[in-house]
Amino acid sequence: MLVALLVRHNTRNDQDNENLPPGSYGLPLLGETIPLALDIHSFYRKRVKKYGPVFKTHLFGKPVIAFNGPEAFTFFLNQEYFTRENASPHPIKELLDWDTLPLLDGDEHRRRKRIILQAFTPEAFDKYIPSIEQTASYYLERWEKLGSFTWLTEYRKLSASLTNALFIGKEPGPMSETVGEITDTFIKGFSSIPINLGFNAYGRALKNRDWLLDYIDQAIQQHRQQPRQDLLGLLLSARSEDGSTLTDAQLRREVMHLFFAAYSGFYVALTLLSLTLAQHPEIAALTRQEVKQYVPDGPLDMTQLQKLVYLEQITKEIRRFYPINAATFFAQVKKDCEFQNFHIPKGWGAVAGIHTTMHIPQVFSEPKSFKPCRFAPENFAALPENSYVPQGGGSRDGHRCAGEDMITVLLKVMGVHLLRRYSWELPPQNLELNQDLFPTPRDGLKVRFGIYTNS
Repeated sequence: MLVALLVRHNTRNDQDNENLPPGSYGLPLLGETIPLALDIHSFYRKRVKKYGPVFKTHLFGKPVIAFNGPEAFTFFLNQEYFTRENASPHPIKELLDWDTLPLLDGDEHRRRKRIILQAFTPEAFDKYIPSIEQTASYYLERWEKLGSFTWLTEYRKLSASLTNALFIGKEPGPMSETVGEITDTFIKGFSSIPINLGFNAYGRALKNRDWLLDYIDQAIQQHRQQPRQDLLGLLLSARSEDGSTLTDAQLRREVMHLFFAAYSGFYVALTLLSLTLAQHPEIAALTRQEVKQYVPDGPLDMTQLQKLVYLEQITKEIRRFYPINAATFFAQVKKDCEFQNFHIPKGWGAVAGIHTTMHIPQVFSEPKSFKPCRFAPENFAALPENSYVPQGGGSRDGHRCAGEDMITVLLKVMGVHLLRRYSWELPPQNLELNQDLFPTPRDGLKVRFGIYTNS
């Protein structure tokens, strides 16, 4: 039996007479799953460089075609040919508790997504900004006293407190930071060997998934007894066009997905913002000048944040430049189709590269250079469809991340509070990014932090 499998696998390339995209099926049985797990970002970069924007591979026991670049990404989003239903590997479905937006498609996906989006409007952000500022102030005061510290560690704590404040209504501090540690262990399950031994990384991730679900259940009950104007409170009152709401079972899963996505997205983006401003003093000086001109003091709101055009360009370039999200969730090919004369077989898996799409030199010249001017309003408006896809592409009620604008708001608020009062410098250290699912500086971004003096 094993010999037959090996022969079948190793001769499959010889049977590719249907003009499939170039690529490799990798090792027998395992395919290319191991190199993907070891360094997901390098996996996509190397294969795009070797094979071009569309390539075949074999992941999690299934042949897969990867789409990279604006045109290919747009094709991948066509629901006539691709679906998320039953497309993700078993471990991802198990960790997400089987029934949540990244795993759905069609009418039910659109209904839920439109309900979720009601908690991510400019009007909703105005309700959240006081919590963001309160959390920022709590940690900035602590950092001022510390003077020197590792920023990644502190940003994990800040992000845990902020996620807990926005979704659960808790104050910043040690309890929220503990929830962040639990969330961290859960997230590690997505890049671990998917065998549940209880004590191993995947087993611990499943236990922490259940802890988070119970934690969210308690918060739902508390919000029903005492309504609040946080994100969970808005989701409890949100209605679809037909008047339906999310059931408690649906809500707990969607909030869990949003909770861990927000936590990881927050600390990674904030770490990279601070790194960028330290490495590019000319960019920091221009941004500080913009902050001084438009929001020199006082509480913030969406009207004020919209004035910070240059800071917004920086937030966009951070998400384009750095390898934050490697790829979309998996889809499945619904029917035989063709793209650029390549045959795309029914039943195969499909995925779209996110970071690789935003590093196509034909769209973003000198893609390895950090240039906020790429996102000046006139330049941003001229970009091809689905060329800037940091949290997915397509319409807002499709599979694009609901929290994309939330990241922009957070980076702007934190940027303002940092630049109004503080300055920082990075002592000698290794600033190379690690190979984590969400890469950050290897030494954790050590920093000397203090009051800004305009000397």
